Amino acid sequence: MSTRATPDDVRYAYRLLLGREPDEAGYRHFCTIVDESSPTVAELARLFMASREFVFVHGELNKLDKGTAPEKGVVTLVSQACTQRQIETPVFRYWANRMHERPGGLHRKLWEWCFISQALYERGMLTSGKRGLGFAVGNEPMTSLFAQLGCEILASDLDSESAGKTGWVESNQHASGLAQLNARGLCAPDLFAERVRFRAVDMRAIDDDLRGFDFLWSSCALEHLGSLQHGLDFVMNAMDCLRPGGVAVHTTELNCDSDVETVETGDSVVYRQRDLRELAERLQAQGHMVAPFDFDLGYTEADRYVDEYPYRGPMHLKLRIGPYASTSFGLIVTKQSNAN
Repeated sequence: MSTRATPDDVRYAYRLLLGREPDEAGYRHFCTIVDESSPTVAELARLFMASREFVFVHGELNKLDKGTAPEKGVVTLVSQACTQRQIETPVFRYWANRMHERPGGLHRKLWEWCFISQALYERGMLTSGKRGLGFAVGNEPMTSLFAQLGCEILASDLDSESAGKTGWVESNQHASGLAQLNARGLCAPDLFAERVRFRAVDMRAIDDDLRGFDFLWSSCALEHLGSLQHGLDFVMNAMDCLRPGGVAVHTTELNCDSDVETVETGDSVVYRQRDLRELAERLQAQGHMVAPFDFDLGYTEADRYVDEYPYRGPMHLKLRIGPYASTSFGLIVTKQSNAN
């Protein structure tokens, strides 16, 4: 026999499913349903999970769509901003599942990882024997994923002393060796040990011997180099690490509010559209090919929501840095065969 719900179950449902204490009006509403309809506890739970608040916080509960593997050789991505629409595409869901993340999860970090993976994959980089260089890899899953796909990876991050000074170690965003880079078990341990190396690298002073890579990437790292200019210089200098025809994919902060004022110096700077366009001009002047820009910021409720510090909102596609709303932007650059 199914247990009938009580007013106490209403309180428990608020705490368990919505993560808060009941408001007076909402509590009365559900207690009325309990009194008049005598739902079971399971039926009451389904009512909560169908509510607008639950869907806003957790998304709709339906069969998990793990996405569809991308076609080889079909280039779809341009240099673009994070949107809910793209996170929910079959291809991005596929990469999220491959990284043991929730497909369609409304977090910009997931978008960055999927964007980088798809941009490299569709340009033929994630195949056996390709050499990749990751900057400021932290605890990202891409190192182990790319190794599992057959790539040889040099993963890099700041040395522990420098990372400690910037707060990266305390925030658990710093990699100090190989062990944590395969924590999700995406790559068999023996293959990971064979295909992955780690090295301390300062993005503001890239070592001269880091050359000849097929691809490289950084995930929201270049905005933490102290100034807008330091980040732009890193993108330019990193191109020297690639062989002709190699591909660089970077994600960084995009100012959603202004193309005039922004955060120009500090621990987290925010790039304007004009900064990225000027960067593209510098890259093109050296013979590199920059994927076209798409600054569409999306139109859904998740796209409009701006998470506030300490960034624990129900969705995290945009966040506030200083006075500005910011989101992730992905930049794709190919080193031309005639580039030095």
